[in-house]
Amino acid sequence: MKAKGKRILVLLAGQSNMAGRGEVDTEDREEIPGLMMMNRELKWVPAIEPVTADRPFAGVGPGRTFGRLLLEANPGCTVGLVPVAVGGTPISAWKRGAHSPWNENERPYDDAVRRAKAALEQGDRFAVVLWHQGETDAKLKNLRYADDLKEVIRNFREDLALSGVPFLCGELGHYLKGGPYDFPQIDADIRRVVSELPDMGWVSAEGLTHKGDGLHFSAASARELGKRYFEAYIRMTEQH
Repeated sequence: MKAKGKRILVLLAGQSNMAGRGEVDTEDREEIPGLMMMNRELKWVPAIEPVTADRPFAGVGPGRTFGRLLLEANPGCTVGLVPVAVGGTPISAWKRGAHSPWNENERPYDDAVRRAKAALEQGDRFAVVLWHQGETDAKLKNLRYADDLKEVIRNFREDLALSGVPFLCGELGHYLKGGPYDFPQIDADIRRVVSELPDMGWVSAEGLTHKGDGLHFSAASARELGKRYFEAYIRMTEQH
């Protein structure tokens, strides 16, 4: 995507592995000129970690790396990250009007749309949606995940006028195998949705490692995942 002089918006949605739980290092706190993020007050500020402050223990996720690479590919533009991921949320919490099972005041989808519209009101347009979610549904063994995900994607596209905008879905960490989150049906469902809906992309988690808790990507793996999201985005946009 080449859009000289414009702010390119990126929606970062899903649960904790999109929000980021990797350990924050010095490099993650260094400002990158032209790379911005929308904070809780709906203001644009430099994109430093944690980009998604969904929890007090939020850390490094894939969004900042994606944003940096997108910025480098579009000289003369700025990139605006709009973080809306909420840790621990099942796909049911991403329905219109739904709330988190852990906190009735957390309404992930409605809040995401509100924040995204605040960005759009400034005359910008979304270039891509990065989605990583499914660990909670794996633990719950949600057999309707594919249908649920399709509903969420269609709602985002309708409510934010995202028709034609790439929607990239990340695979769950392979290290989940053998634990309480080992339910490969979720990844199979994500692949199915990617193959059945238009303008979808799949991002592999092969070889990525957790930070020691068996659930969340390490900082290095989160950055690598951001790179893979960007590579998927480039492949999709070069086809158009």
